[in-house]
Order: sequence, then C-alpha cells, then structure tokens
Amino acid sequence: MEKWIHLISSIVTAFVIYAVAAYAYLSYKGFVYQNGTFELISPANAGLLDFSFSDDQKEEKPQKVILAKDIALNFPQTVIAGDETATLTIYEFSSLGCTHCADFHLNGLPKLEKNYLSQNKVRVVFIHFPLDKRSMLAAMLSECVGPEKKADFINLVFSKQREWILSNEVEKHLINYALMSGMELGAAKSCLKNEDLAKEILYTRQEAIDKLKIEGTPAFLVSNESQNEIIYGISSMHNFKAYLDERLEQKEAQN
Repeated sequence: MEKWIHLISSIVTAFVIYAVAAYAYLSYKGFVYQNGTFELISPANAGLLDFSFSDDQKEEKPQKVILAKDIALNFPQTVIAGDETATLTIYEFSSLGCTHCADFHLNGLPKLEKNYLSQNKVRVVFIHFPLDKRSMLAAMLSECVGPEKKADFINLVFSKQREWILSNEVEKHLINYALMSGMELGAAKSCLKNEDLAKEILYTRQEAIDKLKIEGTPAFLVSNESQNEIIYGISSMHNFKAYLDERLEQKEAQN
C-alpha cells in the first residue's frame, strides 16, 4: 500500500510541475491565430517594464522612446477612463492575466483620478496584449460586453484574477463575469468562438510588437497630436505623475 501511495504521489507531483511549467512557457511566448488554433510566435513577458504603482517619492526619470511623427497607429479608441477630449491619451498595452497590469488598474489608475482623469488632462485607452490563451479568452469577452461595460468588466476580471487564472475551469469563471456584466449566456459562449474577433485582437497585438517594439506588459504609449512616446522603467506612481506633468507642461507651452 505504501508503495502505491508513493507512486501516486510522484505522479501527481510530476503533473503539477508539468502544468506550472507549461503555463509559464505559454505566458512567456507570444502567439497568433492560424489554421483554427493559437500558434506561438514572438516572445512577450509580464512585468518586463518593471512598474510598481506605489507612492514612493524616489526621483527616477523614465526611459523614453519618441516615435517618428509619420508612424501610422491604428489602435482601438475605446476610452476606459477619462474623457474623449483629454489632452493626453495613455494607450495601455495590457494582458488580463498579468499581475502587474492588475496592479495598475486596481491600485495605480485610481490615483490618477483626482488630478488627471477628472480634470480632463488624461484619458486611458485599453489595448489588449494577451500573453497566453487564458488572457486571450478574457480579452475576447471584454470586447463582447460592449463599450459601456468594458471598463467595469476589465476591473472585475483583474480583481478576480487569482480565481480564474489558476482554475481548471477558466471559461466557466470568465463567462460568469460576463453574465455579471449583463451578457446573455449564449452570447458569451458565441463570443469565445468568434474567430474574427480573435484575429482582430491578435492583429492589434502584432502591430504593437512590429511598430512599437513592445515586448511585455504593462506598456504605455503616451500620445497627443504633437508627440508619441513609449515610456519604460517608471518605478512609482510619483514618477509616473511627474512624467505626465512634464508632458502636460510641454503641451501648455505650445499653446
């Protein structure tokens, strides 16, 4: 009996290690939708840009990459925070299964509300950059709930991230969140089978890789009509706000 218990224990341990390793591998790699399935391509990582959304006062300027003015950007324009007419647009390239992205939405984004979002200085546009198939399914449902429900659904999925990302019934959890957001069951199930939607999300993701050289999440493109910048290496919300203030002052000086 003891021999059998040891054997079963070894098998279970091996399976757990395999599952964790497989998930880590898929999270590390990028993928495209081809021939009716998801195929891995360019590498991508969660947390590659080293963001921390604390209120640390340490002064540390972010690394910036200024984009060529003639680069054509064709990203979705659904605003999830702020007003359409805001001075600056933050395009957040994010994976719904990324813990650093969840940190930004649940802890960082609210800290921009008083002095930036509500003052019509900044708006945030969410761009899907899924790192694995689970995040891809969540991304698809967020597009199907409708523009007016998108921000709430994204926040719900981030707040429940540990629940669904570690589950063997990921679709069940995600569909439940969609139902909580007002979707019908049939519509949610159909959404997860929508190949055109999957291709659209992955096309946008690939455009971010090809044109902006984005390799991880969260990544931020801060844009106005005069300048587009990718920012890296922000170590705190204090420094993030300092960067936004600098961009806003530059814009004010131009007027």
